[in-house]
Parts: sequence; C-alpha cells; structure tokens
Amino acid sequence: MPYRRLPNTDKARIRSLETAIAKIKYSDYYAPVLSPELMSKAEKKLQQFREASDRYVKSLEDQVNYSKSDDYQFRLKNARMYVSHFLTVFNLCVKRGEIKAADRAFYSIPVESGELPDLSSDISVIRCCENAISGEKTRTSKGGIPIYNPTIAKVAVHFDLFRELYDRQCSLRQMTEESLVVVSLMRPQIDDVILDVWNSIENYFSDLEGEKKISKCREYGLIYYYRKGEQTD
Repeated sequence: MPYRRLPNTDKARIRSLETAIAKIKYSDYYAPVLSPELMSKAEKKLQQFREASDRYVKSLEDQVNYSKSDDYQFRLKNARMYVSHFLTVFNLCVKRGEIKAADRAFYSIPVESGELPDLSSDISVIRCCENAISGEKTRTSKGGIPIYNPTIAKVAVHFDLFRELYDRQCSLRQMTEESLVVVSLMRPQIDDVILDVWNSIENYFSDLEGEKKISKCREYGLIYYYRKGEQTD
C-alpha cells in the first residue's frame, strides 16, 4: 500500500492546503469533508503562513539582488583592489629593507611570508581594510614612513564607500534572517493543520477502498508514495 508523506517544502505546504480548501469549497458533497472549525483554522493558518513565506522570499530576493547590483559590486571591487595594492606595496618595502618584516603584524598578515589575506568575500574585504587602516595608523605613529601609491587615505576612501553599502546589505540580511525565523516557527503549526486536514479527508472517504480512495484523496491535495517495487495501478 502507498504511504502518505507530509510536504517538506514551504511551497508544497501552501499548495497542499490551497488544494484541499479550494476543493472543499467547490465540493458538491452534502456532508462537509472538514468540520467548520477545522476549515476555518486551515484557512487562517494558510493565510498566515503564506504571508510569512512571501515576506521571507521577498527579503531574500532583495538581499541577493542588492549584493549583485552593479553599484555594490563596483565598490566592492575598488575596496578589494586598493587594499590589495596597498599591502602589496607594503610587502615590496619590506623586501627592499625599507620596513621591518615584523611590522607586518600591525596589518594582521603573516610576519614571515607577508601572504595577503583571502579577499574573495565582502566580509573578508571589510576585515582586511580595517586591519590595513588601523595597522598603518599604528606603524606610522611609531615613526614609520607612510606607504604611498596608494596611500592609506585612498584605501580608506574606497573602504568607506563600500562600507556604506555593506551596512545596508547587513540590514537586509538581518531582515531575511528574522523573517526566516518566523517561517521556521510556523512550520510545525502548519504541519499539524495539514495532518488534521488529511486525516479528516481520509476519514470522509473511508467507505472507499484501494485506489479509489487514494485517487479521491489526491484530489484534495494528499500526497501518496509507493515503495520501490509496489504496484502503482
């Protein structure tokens, strides 16, 4: 015999209840497939969950689109380029003996190798810029000669321009995370409603047997699976 399995995605959860509710509303059966109380509860929970899911999807789309926008990527590229060039020039000064290798510690880069940090993500660029700006300030305050071409002031300008957009991106990410929490908390509730609805539908058609019952229940959104090797007709 096939077995039921509750929906495991938000879209499937919504689709399941929408199918059952729509079918019941336009059903010509004399006795209600769902009790008025369960029908009212299902409609209310469906609306709440659909709105919460839509908010999450919209927040996620806004976040992704913002991070992929031309302006965001342009400012990220400039911040990455300038801090990378700055640290490369700094390492050249170390190689020429103009700056001590130990001073690399001010910039949070390996003292022995001077290997540049990973700059593949926006947060890594933020951290690298912060380390470069604070490191240059600390080193020059101890009498060190400033790095030129580019200067740390130039790095700071492009860092500030990118940081403005990055902070906005963080706000969008927080909104996405908060909306996801709401959806996550609602999932067990909507699953309980779906289970009650499915049980009620199966009970309503309990006088039918085998594929006739399964076929009728599927019209109301119930999902059945056959195990491997089971007959499907």
